[in-house]
Amino acid sequence: MSHFDIGEWADFSRGLVDSSRREAMQAHLTTGCGKCGRLTLTLGKIIRTAQTDSLYQVPEFAVHRARAIFSLRQPEHVQILPRVLSRLVFDSFTEPLPAGVRAQHRLSRQTLYEAGRYALDLRQERECDSGRISLVGQIADREAPGRNLAGVPVLLKSGKSVLARVVSNEFGEFQVEYDSTRRVRLHIGMRDAGEDNLADRRCREA
Repeated sequence: MSHFDIGEWADFSRGLVDSSRREAMQAHLTTGCGKCGRLTLTLGKIIRTAQTDSLYQVPEFAVHRARAIFSLRQPEHVQILPRVLSRLVFDSFTEPLPAGVRAQHRLSRQTLYEAGRYALDLRQERECDSGRISLVGQIADREAPGRNLAGVPVLLKSGKSVLARVVSNEFGEFQVEYDSTRRVRLHIGMRDAGEDNLADRRCREA
């Protein structure tokens, strides 16, 4: 007994064969061919599942999150993306304390960085009796102040160790907490004109 191949059965299941060919294939199935019958049933299930899935609209927020997760999980050794190093334009540690103030129970630090068209505002806070640091930041596009910056991947590292992975909200804001350590580096992945730029700076601890 001659059998039809899988491509022909796929077209049969999708209704893409002409009437004469379809009659011949249907006649083949009525002979009780188990192999072709099982193949047709399987292809029918796959096609129905694909048709059902095509009707489902993925929410935009889920697309943003998936893209952000993909960006965060890119291998560290890949260096094909251009890097933009930020420069410090403001540091609250350089500002004198108010008269009469000698120390603070909560150590805090405000810094502002610029990298290309972007600005990065950071605030670090740490309790005197704790090694835990809270880092709150906001990314801003200086050329388009009202731009939606949701889903920007933010990666905090110390050497090769990843301390935190987060994404920004629509206002470009993000927050991470981590244990005090040396040589902390903050990476922010931006996408402009179809290219990925990595705004990169060191987090000097408060």
